Amino acid sequence: MAARSDIPGPQQRGGLLTGLIIPLTRQLRQITYLQAIQETFCLLMPFIILLTLLQMLGWLVLNPAGPLLGEDGLGLGSLLTGGLHGQTYRESAFFLNSARLRDYLDITNVLFSLLFALVLSMKLARLWQGQETMSMLCTASAYLFFITAISPNVHELNHYFMGRGFFLALLMATCSTWLFCHLARIQYLELPLVRSLPLSMNTSTKLFLPLVITLLASLLAVLGWIDLEHSVLSLPTLLAAQLNGNLPQTPAAAILYELTRRFLWWLGLNGSSFTFFWQEAFYAPAQLANEVAAGKYIFTTEFFDANSISLLGLAISIWVFASRQRLRTLSACCFPTLLLSINEPFLFALPIVLNPMFLIPYLLAPVLNVYIGYLAINWGIVPLFRYTVESAAPVFLQGWLATGDVMGAVLQLVWLSLDIVIYTPFVIIFNLLTQEEDLREEATPHEA
Repeated sequence: MAARSDIPGPQQRGGLLTGLIIPLTRQLRQITYLQAIQETFCLLMPFIILLTLLQMLGWLVLNPAGPLLGEDGLGLGSLLTGGLHGQTYRESAFFLNSARLRDYLDITNVLFSLLFALVLSMKLARLWQGQETMSMLCTASAYLFFITAISPNVHELNHYFMGRGFFLALLMATCSTWLFCHLARIQYLELPLVRSLPLSMNTSTKLFLPLVITLLASLLAVLGWIDLEHSVLSLPTLLAAQLNGNLPQTPAAAILYELTRRFLWWLGLNGSSFTFFWQEAFYAPAQLANEVAAGKYIFTTEFFDANSISLLGLAISIWVFASRQRLRTLSACCFPTLLLSINEPFLFALPIVLNPMFLIPYLLAPVLNVYIGYLAINWGIVPLFRYTVESAAPVFLQGWLATGDVMGAVLQLVWLSLDIVIYTPFVIIFNLLTQEEDLREEATPHEA
């Protein structure tokens, strides 16, 4: 678990912090289930960074139709193939081999979801006093059922897990582990021991019936989920059918969507995954309409991806104004990942997660960004976000490519400047509230 910054006692504060945020935070920190999720994120942080970098490598460098190699980008692919263009370039061995290499890296979303589910299953089995290895195997089996039922196509699988990955990992790990751990404690489901068998085999054999029930339940749940996803009862379909399509394009709805995403992240949950159904019902179709049908939608998936820049403002503010050397060092270390739109290290290392001091600016900054972005696009200062860009695209490049205009990057720069202004007073207040802790840290000799 990442180290948490020291939080002053409530006697030092007043108002909203003392009356609501701090008591809420203390209660949430006692929830062991949330602790298990946070520990899983922290344990998998190197994998998150590595898989995101591989995803960006596949999109930026290996994609034969991408911004570097593609003819609509810098056109390096045509240069490397001796001047091939159009259909001839797309049929070249270079194009096909580059596309194949990118497909190899196109499994990153599925892989991260699987790793998260396995580690979380281990943590939950320990929490619920179950057998860790068998619980992980139950979760892995559920995943194999699910992947087989979705699609054999790697690209389709990766696209499906791109938004739902964390939600599915949480769902499968929690349900399969909970069911197995509780069934394993029912004595009449245990098979009798056979003295001639090795101890390790007896241990697993006596859990045969709980395993059978868990795997059958997982298989039925997967089949039910797939049927639901492809029916009119799926949540995105119901939302799109029941709500006016113009409602999500109002600033109020967009701000509420962004508030929900960020608050879930503050809880230590992947807010983008939990709100993916709303995004799929409204903002993904708006993005597609802008790209292929000359749509006029302001709020799209790329708009909200561009708005993920807000944490970079906090990192800069801490690096400049924080009194603690540890926080400044942490900010500097996370700065490269934030530039590459990888926010998880900063979220869990500072931490932002369940930190009452930074909740208000963490919610306020993206909300103001949404409204300023709305005004800038509505007044014609910034073009619409028309083009789909890989979510792992670096900051500023993402805004530029998604709008097709340098003003997209300028909008992100304006957002960043505003975020620094919003976060700075809270960083300074944090310095004042933790002066005693700073003095104790300076007085305590550091161990080598």
